[in-house]
Amino acid sequence: MSPSLTYKGVPVWRHTQVIQWTTQFVSGILVVVLVSWFAANMINAVQDREIPHGFSFLDREYQTPIGQHFLPYESSDTFLYAFIVAATNTLIVSIAGVVLATLLGTFIGIARLSGNWIISRIALIYVEFFRNVPLLVQLFFWFYIVLALPPVREGYVLADRLYLNNAGLSIPWLSVSGLGSSLGWIGLVVVAIVAGIVVHRWLVIREIRRGSAPDPLLMGIATVFVIGAVGWLVIALSSGTAPFTVSLPSPHGAFGRISDGFTMSGGLMALMLGLVIYTASFIAEIVRAGIQSVSRGQIEAARALGLSNARTLRQVTLPQAMRVIVPPLISQFLNLTKNSSLAGAIGFSDLTNVAKTMTQTAPAVSIFLMIMAAYLAMSLTYSLIGNLYNKRISIERR
Repeated sequence: MSPSLTYKGVPVWRHTQVIQWTTQFVSGILVVVLVSWFAANMINAVQDREIPHGFSFLDREYQTPIGQHFLPYESSDTFLYAFIVAATNTLIVSIAGVVLATLLGTFIGIARLSGNWIISRIALIYVEFFRNVPLLVQLFFWFYIVLALPPVREGYVLADRLYLNNAGLSIPWLSVSGLGSSLGWIGLVVVAIVAGIVVHRWLVIREIRRGSAPDPLLMGIATVFVIGAVGWLVIALSSGTAPFTVSLPSPHGAFGRISDGFTMSGGLMALMLGLVIYTASFIAEIVRAGIQSVSRGQIEAARALGLSNARTLRQVTLPQAMRVIVPPLISQFLNLTKNSSLAGAIGFSDLTNVAKTMTQTAPAVSIFLMIMAAYLAMSLTYSLIGNLYNKRISIERR
């Protein structure tokens, strides 16, 4: 047999690595050809039917209000800036939703494995109910619950700090007192977080070598808190003003409208409730399956060493379960981000809702291309972060 037809002594048509490379190469060519064919047909169809397209509209004034927005916005701003404002709304909702859904889903997943019959059954009912009811139905349910709340002047007030009514939820919020001092303290917090991570890793290594040490997680959190608090005091004493001040909500005017603080609109409240509760039901099952994938012997060994149930879960079970949990967890993060596009049904100005309004005065083809690019960028970012973390823990556990 000719050596040119072999790879590492194995015929190329039987070598697994060669077959994999060839398959990937051919698949890549097919994907490029199909995408090119689709793009060419779409461009030809747009030109033949004289469908408006292009991106020259981005410099025009949008002239349409956006309900709730996290970035400063005026109707006189451009289409491009309005698109960025809407994308920021979606990004903040997705990040907050991912964090809250992960915390709630982890708690419910652990509760599913509780030895307490009542707790485990309540968690089971939660999972089976919320994951089997369509998300859009849940969004409408929570939205009508919000609408059923008392009006602003008759709303619920807690300690003159929290205001809940059919206009939304108003809570205290931080406001910048001085740009320099605020940026300085934020930079110090970043340094504190890095220091906390270093302390945590050092204590973990020390615990492995010596068998005993202060709780690494609590000490890491304490390091961040102490550095942040000391930095706050130093900046406040040196500059004469605190880096941030607390803005308290309060009613004003004849109609009792709430000003100052931060007001979460009814649409945003319903959206967050729906996304978090719905996604957490899936995350709970992922966490439960991950924990059950750890062999019983690992848990018994931890108990034999004198670890409490909480420390066994945090230091033995969950670290090993993460290899099973992370891949499907990434998919749920992507689903939550994409499901946020349903916000328009309950009146929240997310990316899809605002962009759909733009199509009334701008080329729809161009706008939807921008929407797809924005969601693709967010999804790929989540995938990249999740895959890097998954790769890291896989290497550490080898």
